[in-house]
Formats: sequence, C-alpha cells, structure tokens
Amino acid sequence: MLEGARYWLEKITKYFTFLILFFFLSSCSSVSSVVSIAANAGISSKGFSASIDDGYLKAKIIGKISTLNISNIVDIKASVSLGDVLLTGYSGDQLSRLKIVETVSKINGVKKVYNEIIINHNVSLKERAEDAIFESRLMTRLLFKSGINSNNYSLDVVSGTVYAIGLAENLDEKNNVENFLGKMEDIPKLVTIINLKNNKD
Repeated sequence: MLEGARYWLEKITKYFTFLILFFFLSSCSSVSSVVSIAANAGISSKGFSASIDDGYLKAKIIGKISTLNISNIVDIKASVSLGDVLLTGYSGDQLSRLKIVETVSKINGVKKVYNEIIINHNVSLKERAEDAIFESRLMTRLLFKSGINSNNYSLDVVSGTVYAIGLAENLDEKNNVENFLGKMEDIPKLVTIINLKNNKD
C-alpha cells in the first residue's frame, strides 16, 4: 500500500512539475507542441501515465537545452515517445549539435536519442514558416485518416523532410501510418521512428 501511494505521489509530482515547466517555457517556439502531450494523454495508446512521463521528460529536455550557450537554440525541437527522443531542427556547427545530443542523452529517463539535427546556420524565417504550416497540414491529414490514432504520433518537418515518431497500437496501424505518409507526393523525404505497443510494454 505504501508503494502504491509513493507511485501516485511521484506521478502527481511529475504532472505538476510538467505543468509548471510548460507555462514557464511556453513563450519559446521550441515548446509549441508540448501542450499536445498533456491534452491527448488520456486517448493515446501510451496511456495517461506514460504520456505524462513523456511530457515531463520533454519539459526537462527543453529546459536543459535552453541553458546551453548556443545561439540558435530556438531552432531545436524534441519529440518524446516512451523515453525515446527525436531531436530535429538546425544547429550552426557540428560542435553545437554534439553538445545538444550529449546533454540530452545524460538526462534521467532518456532511453535513446535520435539525432536528426541539421547543420545550417542560415535558415530563413520563410523556410521555418513553410515547415510549420506543412507540419500542421500533415497532422490534420492524420487526424482524419481512418485506422490511425493521430494522438499516438508526433510529426516534425525540417527543410521539407518529415519525421514521424510514436507508438502504434499494432502492426496494421504502423503500416497504415508509414504507407499513408509515404504515398504523399508533397513529402520529399520521410523518416519514421514508430514502435509497436506490445514491444514497448
């Protein structure tokens, strides 16, 4: 009974810490998608508890990255699925990119880091806006696609390349997502990091 109470106390603490970190960091463009984790926690295949854990971890990652002395830190985005972390965005040089990856990999709760940060120190606002609009359009397509629970996935678009990370309910859903996105003619390159629910239990 004591262990159960301790478990739920830890979950509640994480939840409120996540909310505090979210509101503290919400002015940064790099955390624009954090709110979706909390909003969709109850209807994701991960379940409420795991979704809050991911939200808490994401907030920790963003908070840690924001302390680094790197000029274009707002260009870095982090997506989290059951401890797996996808890093996307732009870095001015190789050393900065390595510093970000090493910092994130040392954070408690991070199981694996997928480094998809592009070295480019001269990205225009127009390019970023186009990526953001395209990302929003793709999420809308997923939302209305039958056989896919869009709450299971996060999409990031960087220079037109689409990155999808998430947890599929089953193999059919995984194949459905990959085929659905893969057949879109306006996606020049697709990178998917999709695990199966049974393999992560």
